[in-house]
Amino acid sequence: MNLHLRLDALRNARDTLLQQPLATLLTVLALAIVLALPVGLFTALNNLQLLLGQWRDQAQISLYLHNDASAADVAKLRARIEHSTGVVAVHYISRAQALADFEHSAGMQAAVDVLGENPLPASLVVEINPLAQSSADLDAQVQSWAKEPVVASAQSDLHWVARLQAILALGTRAVWILALLLALGAVLVMGNTIRLHIAQRRDEIDIASLVGATRSFIRRPFLYQGLIQGLLAGALAWAVVAVAILSLQGPVDRLAALYGTHFTLVGLRPEQGLALIAISAFLGWLGSRIAVGRHLDHTFS
Repeated sequence: MNLHLRLDALRNARDTLLQQPLATLLTVLALAIVLALPVGLFTALNNLQLLLGQWRDQAQISLYLHNDASAADVAKLRARIEHSTGVVAVHYISRAQALADFEHSAGMQAAVDVLGENPLPASLVVEINPLAQSSADLDAQVQSWAKEPVVASAQSDLHWVARLQAILALGTRAVWILALLLALGAVLVMGNTIRLHIAQRRDEIDIASLVGATRSFIRRPFLYQGLIQGLLAGALAWAVVAVAILSLQGPVDRLAALYGTHFTLVGLRPEQGLALIAISAFLGWLGSRIAVGRHLDHTFS
C-alpha cells in the first residue's frame, strides 16, 4: 500500500484531534482512568506477593533429627533441602544450641538442671517462600522430608499459607474479570467517540464514497484517531500508576518502620509499561474499527 496515503491519513487524524482539543483530552483521560484501575490493582497484587515473600521467617518447617544421626547424613539432607523448590535457607540447630535457646526463652534452667541431661534433639529449620509453590505441593514436600531416615519428626504450621494463596488467587481472578470488563468499556468509549467524529463528517464521507473512495481509504483516518488516542491513554495510565506508587511510598515506609523493616513498592517495569501502551492502542483501534465498520456497512449497502 502507498506510504503516501497512510501518511496523509495519519496527518488527517492528527489534525482532526487537534481541532477538538477538549474532546480529545476528555476521551484520553477517560480511557486512561479505565486502564489505570486494573493495572493499579495488578501492581498492588504484585507488591503484596513480594511483601509476603519476605515473610519467610514466619513460614518455617522444623525437622527434628534422630540423636544417632551422623553429621555426614545430616549434611547430605541439608544440601538436598537447600536445592528444593521454594527453600530460602536451612539452619542447623544443634542439641546444645536448642537447649540454650530453650533456657533463654522459657527460663527453665532449674528444670533442665533437675533432668541432668539434654532432652532436646538437633533439628533443621527450613525457611521457605510461602508463594513459591502450591500448598498441596508444599505439604507433599514436607511429607517427603519427614520420611528421611535421619528425621524423627517434622513440625510445621502452614495452614495460613493455603489460606493466603487462596486469597491471592481470588484477588487475581477478580482483577482479571474487572480488567476484561473495563477493556470492553474502553472499546465502547472509543467507539462512541469515533461515531461522533463520523457524524460530524458524514457529508464528507458520503461524497467520498460517491466519487469512488474505497472502504479502507475512508476508514483509515478514523482508525488512526483511535490508535493515537489509545497510545496517549496508555502512556497517561502508566504515568498515573507511577505517580500513585510514588505517593504511597511514604506511608508504606512509615508503616514498615513500625514493624522494624523496610519495603519498597515496585511499579511497572519498562516492558510492562510498553505492553500497556500497546494494549491501549489496540483497544482504541478496535473501538474505531467497530464503529467505522458499522457506518460503512450502512453507507455502502
